[in-house]
Amino acid sequence: MKSRAAAGTKVKKAFLTLLVLALLAVVLQSLVFSGASFTATKGNPGNAFTAGTLTHVNSKSGAFVVNAADLRPGQSSQGTLTITGGGDVAGAYTLSKQSVSDVPASPGLSSTLTLLIEDTTGTATTLFNGTVAAFTTVSLGSIAPGVTRQYRFTLTFPAASASPGLQGASMSLGLLFKGVTP
Repeated sequence: MKSRAAAGTKVKKAFLTLLVLALLAVVLQSLVFSGASFTATKGNPGNAFTAGTLTHVNSKSGAFVVNAADLRPGQSSQGTLTITGGGDVAGAYTLSKQSVSDVPASPGLSSTLTLLIEDTTGTATTLFNGTVAAFTTVSLGSIAPGVTRQYRFTLTFPAASASPGLQGASMSLGLLFKGVTP
């Protein structure tokens, strides 16, 4: 009887040991390989986003700023234009030479004529003063919506540049006003 009882105890011990090992394996697997994560979410459905707009109005859009027909050595011609900020965001503006065309190409009138560009909003500030050929780009600063800036353009044919090769010459200059959000 004793051997039978001892054999039954061994089986029980072996069974309990296997059961404990199986439970331990399950617990360890749950700890090591658990993909459980604890999260909580709360929405804010009232958020709305819109993109701003940047626009401007050019008072001379598509028109001559300076019409200097029959300009002779020693003479100047002026023109003004106004830029008004539009949209709902301020923009950093530049003025660039978009194109220049000389007829005849050589000697080019753009290498002779001087261009003075001034911001005349308030106290006049010189933005550029040099030959048309040397002009590339100038910064106009920031223009906010509803703000108006006035610019004066003066084209001069220097008297010292009275070359017979420039008689009847012509030049056209395309300007580009560009605003970008800072």
